[in-house]
Amino acid sequence: MYHELTVWSRGIIMDKEARDVSSCVASAARSLGHHAENVSDYVDDPDRTNCLVRRYARLGDEPIEDRFVYENPHPDWVVLIEETIIKAVNFFRGTRPGEGVLVVNSARDPEYLIRFLPDHMLDKLAKLVVVDAVRLAEQRGSSPWMFVRDLSELAFDRMSTEGAVERLAIGMGIAAPVLGALVAATGVLPIDAVAQVVADRDAMLRGAEEHRVLVPGSAPV
Repeated sequence: MYHELTVWSRGIIMDKEARDVSSCVASAARSLGHHAENVSDYVDDPDRTNCLVRRYARLGDEPIEDRFVYENPHPDWVVLIEETIIKAVNFFRGTRPGEGVLVVNSARDPEYLIRFLPDHMLDKLAKLVVVDAVRLAEQRGSSPWMFVRDLSELAFDRMSTEGAVERLAIGMGIAAPVLGALVAATGVLPIDAVAQVVADRDAMLRGAEEHRVLVPGSAPV
């Protein structure tokens, strides 16, 4: 067993959500006795507001090779924290044909979103998973998104970057249901094991239950 997870997000205002997804996947894998790595992207750093950034995790039954290569060479699990990224970049670069599991945080139907994938990316898609994480996340004030938090909380998050200890709970907000959908759709890690390392367990379980999967050539479920 070996998988490479790349989480695409937008710098600063959505960075924590991406970090939480990759961190929780790696932590859960380690708790189950797998080998795992979780790294930030030093290719696009420093982060800038709204610019595309990536976070990575790798997990497998054998020790991870090339631990200090920050980019995933063959990502087979790809998460888009924000839906417009689906038409912004070739996130399947390096993905092997027919192996890509794409998870998108969106309220839209998967039949709509899949239209934004060109043929060379469709050839690499195994399944498209869509979860309305904003609706399923625990609401904090009027929204679970980072950019509506007060400035002191955002400052805590910025202090958690670049390998520092996280100052805020890991797996809150939209990261939790996104994780639920990813884990349920891939079926590699037990849902209960991942839920143990997610701060908002209930929201993660909602994501595991309430997502839609579209396999190319099949009806969505």
